[in-house]
Amino acid sequence: MNPDEARAYFPRGLEQPEGGYRFSLDSLLLGCFARMKRGWIGVDIGCGAGAVSIAALLANPEADLTIHGVEADADAAACARNNAKRLDLAESFLPVQADVCTYRELEQQADFALMNPPFREAGRGRVSRGESRSAARFETGGSLAEFVRCAALQLKSRGRLFTVFLPERLPALFREMDRRKLAPKRLIMVHGTLRAEAGIVLVEAVKNGGEGVSVTPPLILYGEDGCMTRNALEFCPFLACNAKGDCS
Repeated sequence: MNPDEARAYFPRGLEQPEGGYRFSLDSLLLGCFARMKRGWIGVDIGCGAGAVSIAALLANPEADLTIHGVEADADAAACARNNAKRLDLAESFLPVQADVCTYRELEQQADFALMNPPFREAGRGRVSRGESRSAARFETGGSLAEFVRCAALQLKSRGRLFTVFLPERLPALFREMDRRKLAPKRLIMVHGTLRAEAGIVLVEAVKNGGEGVSVTPPLILYGEDGCMTRNALEFCPFLACNAKGDCS
């Protein structure tokens, strides 16, 4: 499969660590949620196999972006590099194996940061099988505070953070962002169906930003017929890979 075919096929065919965490809809939604300007340089904190960064690059083909990936798991980082090469994005997506607690490569230089942190606190909820799956879902390989700190450290003043998180843990996210002078600016609640509670929330924040938050209309993924909604597919065309489920 040549790079053009691989891009058209994305997110299907994405290489992921065997037995490790499988990316899901939240990664694709986050990549499409991010708004970047031409020539911006960014960082993907905890990039895994690269789903968020690749989605962002493919959703903004004319933006000439450069995204540095930070991933602690060696297998996932290797997959991210392989995926970048296979989709001919190796000059735009630059993943490395590194700890979010010590990474400083772009200190105060990044225009934006992408962050899909572990959603659950360690010791809460059903534990995933496998060390890498657990680290991706629970705060075992890096806490929320460490992820937010890493993102804030890389961002220049007025730089933008784009992240996805659980609605019920928004107070914790906002506390950590406030500590690092990251002001929430735009929120989208994502619902599985019209009558369901929000399952995730997409958040844009600005470093050293002022007050004022825009809460946009909610994004509903599935209609009553069980099919993906037109709004969801317009927001994130990559969801079409499996319109009745996720892309795990």
